[in-house]
Amino acid sequence: MDKSGGNAKAVASFPAIAPVRDVEHGCEHLQNFMSETADVSEKLTNAYINLQAIIGKPLEAQTTKDPKEPKRISITTLRPTYLCLQCSTISTLEDRDSHYQSRKHALCIESRSGCLYCGCCDDFVYDPALERIRVQQQVPSSSNRRKRKLSAIYPQGEENKFVLPNANMLSCQAGAPRGIFNLGQTCYMSVILQAMIHNPLMRNFFLASRHDGAECSIENCIACALTASFSDILATEKIDGHGPVELLHKSWRNHPGLAGYQQQDAHEYFQAMLDQLHSSSGCMKSKDSKACSCLYHQTFFGKLRSTVTCLQCRNVTVAEDPIIDLSLDLRTQVKRRKLDPKAAGTEAPLELSTCLRNFTTSEKLQTDAYTCKSDECGNTPQRARKHLTIKKLPPTLCIQLKRYEHNKSNPQKIDTKLHFPLQLDMSPYTTRAHRYKKNPPENSSNPLAEPPSHPYTSRSPGWYDLSCVVVHLGKIDAGHYICYCRRDDQWFKFDDSKVTLAEERQVLEAEAYLLFYIIRSLGEKYEVGG
Repeated sequence: MDKSGGNAKAVASFPAIAPVRDVEHGCEHLQNFMSETADVSEKLTNAYINLQAIIGKPLEAQTTKDPKEPKRISITTLRPTYLCLQCSTISTLEDRDSHYQSRKHALCIESRSGCLYCGCCDDFVYDPALERIRVQQQVPSSSNRRKRKLSAIYPQGEENKFVLPNANMLSCQAGAPRGIFNLGQTCYMSVILQAMIHNPLMRNFFLASRHDGAECSIENCIACALTASFSDILATEKIDGHGPVELLHKSWRNHPGLAGYQQQDAHEYFQAMLDQLHSSSGCMKSKDSKACSCLYHQTFFGKLRSTVTCLQCRNVTVAEDPIIDLSLDLRTQVKRRKLDPKAAGTEAPLELSTCLRNFTTSEKLQTDAYTCKSDECGNTPQRARKHLTIKKLPPTLCIQLKRYEHNKSNPQKIDTKLHFPLQLDMSPYTTRAHRYKKNPPENSSNPLAEPPSHPYTSRSPGWYDLSCVVVHLGKIDAGHYICYCRRDDQWFKFDDSKVTLAEERQVLEAEAYLLFYIIRSLGEKYEVGG
């Protein structure tokens, strides 16, 4: 970090900084703050100690808040948050700098590591005294037995003289991206397993030992097999490919249709895996029940609302159905574009937003497709209009782009290009957004009723980040699956056991078959029903 005042941001609450001087407290701005008065220094130190006592839980979701703006929507996120030392505001990475600019509060703590961040320096800073406090919090207590002993971090006495000169760097191979061996036409399983490995909700569940294989008595338990695969891929220092023999064997035993070395559909395997995850949870409730707290429901469960209006008597029939994915028919989208005079003859790729908008646009039903049970129509077939909206957004959104046309005479694959974004706002397609659009209340400030905004400034709960793209190469009867997965801010291409770096451009130009998006905000309060 540059400790000269020339590159530091101007801030009203701190006096002018000399160009170069020795710094005792991390950076010039912290030093000025700590040297102001004894009361100010003590208040800041106490705030630092109190915050260090409640952070450092990497497997738990983080929640933002702003006491100055109580109406502002809080966001529960899997990403680190920033806890202000000068007020009680908790900000996301995107809001951290705006909080500094508006309040001139420069000092905050990153919620995962406890490291100190200075908004004036626009960097993390190291202060010896405060760092000692941070490290002390890693000593085990009655509430946290997994934290390390202080002596494990800083060797003491004679041990210090021996350890430090002979210490080796810790291995950073554990958790590195690893491919998956093809066990004989099993690329369909490899891409789905990679999608699960790179899903933070799934990763946190299995690495936190939430499923105890030693205590599990379920025969051919898929959760046990996934626990073994997650542990081998993420918690060992191996760098070669992973062989998911146990997962393959139990998948075959649970779904005999998958057994053998024929080509299989990755989407069908994804659905079969989730079905088995629900069964292996021991939950006695139906997999369609929202009351179940198993991994299947906590990670993938959503709800779709269907509204059918009879055009004869205006009777409305409402039904809600559980979903684990959205299937978008590309053939229908291509036909719609051909019928659109504005888009006729164009070779431009389809847009995912257009497909989602068409999916949630009302459509007329054939007379024989709907029977109205109202007293006026007397249980007779009638013309009707059907409208689909999303009642509950799933934490993990899987979108299937239906590229296979299974005709008995001529089955074929649809190779239409489709553009999809790295950040996706699903708010416009929800039940609540439709209700507000149809009947907007006066002076409404509901974020779901507003047009999509920038993903890094929006407070809408409907924002998703792209996590994995599954691609099918080749023809419908002779193809191969690969996938692109994001780890932090870097994309990787997984082709069975071969792993290579990928650019965003490669990912966005891929001919996607399955898209996996992870929601940015978590919580039941973001159920988007009407």
